[in-house]
Amino acid sequence: MLMNLDATALMIVALMIGAAGFFGGLAMNGVLQEDGFGVLGNMLVLIAGAMIGVHFGAAIHLPLDSVTADAVRAVTGAFLSLTALALIKNMLGRFGF
Repeated sequence: MLMNLDATALMIVALMIGAAGFFGGLAMNGVLQEDGFGVLGNMLVLIAGAMIGVHFGAAIHLPLDSVTADAVRAVTGAFLSLTALALIKNMLGRFGF
């Protein structure tokens, strides 16, 4: 999907992803508090998880090939990655690391 965009549309999509990641990171900072990674850390984890989710969905060739399915995969990957990393951070904190 992203390969078919021109440079202007690609920059607009990148800015939208960055803004959504920032506001998502800000919201998750309020929810996770000390278990999170800060606003920018949460933002980076959410954006990286979204990209991983989209690429993983494309790699396993799911039959859904729409923009809505890509958005669902991105949101799922973002929050699964943030949850997994927050759990790992919490468990390491409990063991004294």
